[in-house]
Amino acid sequence: MNLVVAKLEQVAEGIYRLEGRIPSVNAVFAVYFIKDGAGAIVEPGPAVLVPDIQEATKELGILSPQYIIPTHIHLDHAGGLGRLSKVFPETQIVVNRQGAKHVVAPSKLIKSTRMAFGDDFESIFGPILPVPEARLKVVSDGERLTLGGRELLIVHTPGHAAHHIAIFDTRTKGLFCGEALGLIYSPGYPPLPAVAPPSFDLELYLADMATLKKLKPELLFYSHGTVAREPEKLISAVTENTRLVGDFILQDLKAGESEQAIIGRVGGYLKERFKATLDDYELMSNVKGYMHYFKKKGLV
Repeated sequence: MNLVVAKLEQVAEGIYRLEGRIPSVNAVFAVYFIKDGAGAIVEPGPAVLVPDIQEATKELGILSPQYIIPTHIHLDHAGGLGRLSKVFPETQIVVNRQGAKHVVAPSKLIKSTRMAFGDDFESIFGPILPVPEARLKVVSDGERLTLGGRELLIVHTPGHAAHHIAIFDTRTKGLFCGEALGLIYSPGYPPLPAVAPPSFDLELYLADMATLKKLKPELLFYSHGTVAREPEKLISAVTENTRLVGDFILQDLKAGESEQAIIGRVGGYLKERFKATLDDYELMSNVKGYMHYFKKKGLV
């Protein structure tokens, strides 16, 4: 498979970004490298990116990174952990307690990935391999990791998923936000919610946004997009848009609309209000995530 990857670029002091694109997948995969001390890889992405990550670390002189840190363990953010743990046998894999067991024994993660992307997901994204438990560094909310001359503050952000964390670089005041602050699905579009069943929690998601806004980041390092330099504006926008999309879906649910009808109506709503076009998977994931949350809360 040919993997088209943009050139490695420096995006902040000591921070580099590698953009990966996978044929037939409508998404950008941004891998970040911190060149300080022994170095770190943030958001390693799926296993198919590993050869390009290896080339980038060689170019940067990061021969044995101190840390590999995914924001969460979904395939598109951490699918390559097992393969990378073999490439870098001395590197610590940083996850929170909720993600640790699924990284060590990924059978449930593989099952849910098959449900989301099909039985042949490995042919597109590469395999999900286990990580030896001894290689994990399990972090707590508020913990700080020292990396050369900077600290990385770990913030638990469980709204998108219980295993989600954000990483705040105290030197650049840059925030690796994963999907805790939604996504900019295409350049020029406003940030919209990034929702996936079954663990999405709207109340926690909005609380996460408020928590991250209080950090006053100066940069947002998006996992499926570029680097944004208007964090306060974008966090305010995604907070409002997350509520608006949720209200629209809840209204349709209460009106008795079917899941398929709601997916179609949400697609039209996003085009009309935000000029945004989401693909079928993105629409389905967002609608199902909200629906599952509203039903769990007994709101419909």
